[in-house]
Amino acid sequence: MKKAYSWIFILVLLLSVGCSPFASGEKDEVKQAATDVEGMLREGPGKYGGDKYDESKVKAELERFPDNLSADEAYNRLIALLAEDYKPLVKQLDELNPEFQLSKTPGKKNTKEDAQAEDEGKPRRLNVEILMDASGSMAGRVSGGVKMDLAKKAIRNFVSQLPEDARVALRVYGHKGSNQQKDKALSCKSTEVVYPLGAYDESSFQDSLNQFRPTGWTPLAAAMEQAKNDLRGNTGENVENIIYVVSDGIETCGGDPVKAAKELHRSEIQAIVNIIGFDVDDAGQRALKNVAEAGGGTYQTASSGTELNQAFQNNIDELLSEIHNEIDWGLWDTHNRLDFGLYKKGVIEKLAELTMLWNSGFPAAASRENDRLKAAMVELKEMGKLQSGIAELNGALAKKIDHRYQSIKKYYTERNKEISKKLDELEEKIDREISEKHREGTK
Repeated sequence: MKKAYSWIFILVLLLSVGCSPFASGEKDEVKQAATDVEGMLREGPGKYGGDKYDESKVKAELERFPDNLSADEAYNRLIALLAEDYKPLVKQLDELNPEFQLSKTPGKKNTKEDAQAEDEGKPRRLNVEILMDASGSMAGRVSGGVKMDLAKKAIRNFVSQLPEDARVALRVYGHKGSNQQKDKALSCKSTEVVYPLGAYDESSFQDSLNQFRPTGWTPLAAAMEQAKNDLRGNTGENVENIIYVVSDGIETCGGDPVKAAKELHRSEIQAIVNIIGFDVDDAGQRALKNVAEAGGGTYQTASSGTELNQAFQNNIDELLSEIHNEIDWGLWDTHNRLDFGLYKKGVIEKLAELTMLWNSGFPAAASRENDRLKAAMVELKEMGKLQSGIAELNGALAKKIDHRYQSIKKYYTERNKEISKKLDELEEKIDREISEKHREGTK
């Protein structure tokens, strides 16, 4: 009986060993690596690709590779181990697809009677309040510099272009405490008028901007609720109250900014709430867009200092088109050409950044990946992990690695040329459109 049990145990053991995917002579399945460049750019990152690379850990992984690997099998395993993550870099290239819209053309008075009727009526009063996000995330950097610094410059430039009789206010929120949990309660209560509603004074306004820095959480709803008090009493058919929110994120203090914006718009002051999302992710953009719609306003997005200035300039152009009845085509022409010049400069700088940055640039990633794959190939050869006929098989593996590098390099070079070409074509198109509109308007 004991012998019978012994044989059964041995049989079970043999069966279990034979079924293991790691049994001697067996090779566990590895995903087939992409052969086309679009697939190559989507399949990373590898287990030790990019910043996760660790030479000793990679070597240990190579030692666990099965023996007798073909060139295809070795290549598939090396890609799964060392592939770079190109998806963020491809996304940055996609975002550089050049697009630019001319600012709106100011309207004209329809008739002399209309102009006379307007002149005899009460003068229009424009009140502009800016709500400035001073949460800790505004200390982050984008193309052009620190977000808070760029926002302050854009706001200062914006208010300096408002009509002379416009009144301006500046309210800041999230500027106290810190963005740590222990200071959340304090930060979420921090919303303060640093420039009360009144005529614009360059020196005083600059002093107000200098009073705060990026600090805490984001009490957006509370800031809008307080803005209603700032503009209280400014009512009537000849009064227009406009609020501009500059924020790099959504409400983080539990408030309801959609409700607050709706109440502002539907209150006796009938304020319009416009929002500029600065370096905001997709979910944040959707949330802020809902707030702007509830406030009867518009949502714009910006991811760099240049784009933020463009967003504010669009608002200035729209305000002036509503206020001025005659078109200054020369000024309109100059504004658009300068705006496009800034936009083009920003695109070129981003493209150069992707090309030259050795830590995160596209060429650097491809070169780094290629070097690591070749080094790993040499290790496999020395470990005897490749099939017999080393010279031939090693040559096949080397060709696969080189094909990958050349394909990715060609992709980036062609995308670079494509973006540059589109930018030149866009410049010609914008120049043509400006000239045509100018000619039409001066006939």
